[in-house]
Amino acid sequence: MAKNNGKLFSTQIIILTFAHLFNDFYAGFLVPLLSYFQTYLHLTITQVSLLPTVLAVFGSILQPVFGFFGDRLDRKQFVVIGVLCSAIFMSSICSAPNFIILILMLAIGSSGVASFHPNGAVSVADLSDNKSAFVMSVFLMAGSIGLAGAPFIITSFVSFFGINKIWFLSLPGIILAIILIKALPAISSIENKAKISDLKIIFARESRPLWILFLIMFLRSIVITGFMSFMSILFAERGLSIQKSGIAISIFLISGTVGGLIGGYLADNINRKIIIATSSILACPLLIWFLHESEVCSMVLLGLSGMVVFAAAPVNVLIVQRFYPGMASAVSGIAMGFVWGAAGLMLPLIGNIADHYSMKTSLEIVAYLTPIAGLLVFLLPNINYPQRRTIQ
Repeated sequence: MAKNNGKLFSTQIIILTFAHLFNDFYAGFLVPLLSYFQTYLHLTITQVSLLPTVLAVFGSILQPVFGFFGDRLDRKQFVVIGVLCSAIFMSSICSAPNFIILILMLAIGSSGVASFHPNGAVSVADLSDNKSAFVMSVFLMAGSIGLAGAPFIITSFVSFFGINKIWFLSLPGIILAIILIKALPAISSIENKAKISDLKIIFARESRPLWILFLIMFLRSIVITGFMSFMSILFAERGLSIQKSGIAISIFLISGTVGGLIGGYLADNINRKIIIATSSILACPLLIWFLHESEVCSMVLLGLSGMVVFAAAPVNVLIVQRFYPGMASAVSGIAMGFVWGAAGLMLPLIGNIADHYSMKTSLEIVAYLTPIAGLLVFLLPNINYPQRRTIQ
């Protein structure tokens, strides 16, 4: 893939960043529309609960699969098709006539999300020559903005134009896919040597640092998904409105995008271990303080918590790519998708603890996972420029 000729943000990186924004924007369509599907399709609560599960399985856990094939084939195809599928199918879910068709549309649309993520991230890393954590932080920030903005935009759009006009929102994604076809060069098969048999290197003894990093990311992802998913229940326990819980989630995510930018910039200039460890260890007291404070002060603390805990996100993604450049998309898929999806599967356990005690107590327990992740960082070797594992 062509490099960016010394520029920090080439035209190709900018287009990929906007594609990430809209790709995650489409991924955020489902949750605000769950009550609509329950009423319109006459679904049971059990059926409704299956919909986010489909999104998690096809949109997150399948990312390593798409990453592996992106390493082996033409990565550009997975980027373009991913944006197209997420735009077209996620914008069409409201036209599903029954539960089965809805599941099918959701599976294809979220598979587009999974296809784009690892291959888009590696394309950005290639274009920046793997040198800038700040560039990666901007790329990840765009996805966070898209995901955070989706609930507000989709509900406002439905209020003004009606549920049947949502398909119009697919147009930006379709246009971006067409631009990507023209803007991104193809990656020849000579550059991509990954074979199925090469995956065994990930499980070799020398890959121990990679799995430590995956464990760190898994623990941090449980904390982030736990606080995001149960914010509304926590606020309900406090007697606050759903609207205020929505504002809180937006504050958490928007602050997180700022934190990711700051973390990415700092990681280009200081030791990356310090960024990950500091982010993980400081997040715990801030999150617990948030749980014990009153409304206004808690919002400020939640914003600070989001900024701190998300600061290490771009650093983690860049490091795993550098460990295995020959399978960068596959390991990115594990880091960005499988780890996140696996963390999402821990949500029922968090909910079960809350059923027996309270949501506040459950989230307090979850918050203590971040310092554990921070301490695990010191088991890693040099991760500023880790030794690259090559495929023979």
